Amino acid sequence: MKIRYFLILIVLLSSCTNNKFYSYVYDYDTDKPIKDVYVKVNGIVTKTDDFGYFSANIKSNEDCLIVLHKEEYEIKKVYRKPDSLGMFSERSLKKSKIYLFKKESDFYSNE
Repeated sequence: MKIRYFLILIVLLSSCTNNKFYSYVYDYDTDKPIKDVYVKVNGIVTKTDDFGYFSANIKSNEDCLIVLHKEEYEIKKVYRKPDSLGMFSERSLKKSKIYLFKKESDFYSNE
C-alpha cells in the first residue's frame, strides 16, 4: 500500500515540475499574427498556428531560450525567465507577443 502512495506522489510531483510556456508571434510592420513560424523553446520544436500562437511544456524554474525562424523573416532569439514563483504564470504572459521583422524591413539587421 505504501508503494502505491509513493508512486502516486511521484507522478503528481513530476507533473508539477512541467510548466506551459506560450506566446504569440506577430509581424512588426503589420501587427498581424504569423502562422507556420518554427519555434524552438529549450530544444522543443513547435510551430505557430493560424493565430500566431505556440506553446511548449518546459521544466519549472528554468530560463527559456526561444528561437523563432520563418522564411522572409529575421531569426529572433528571446530569453525569458520564470516569475518569482518559478512559473510562467497567466499574469506574466498576458498579452505576451513576440514580433518578427521581415528581411526587407528598415529594422532588419544583417549581422
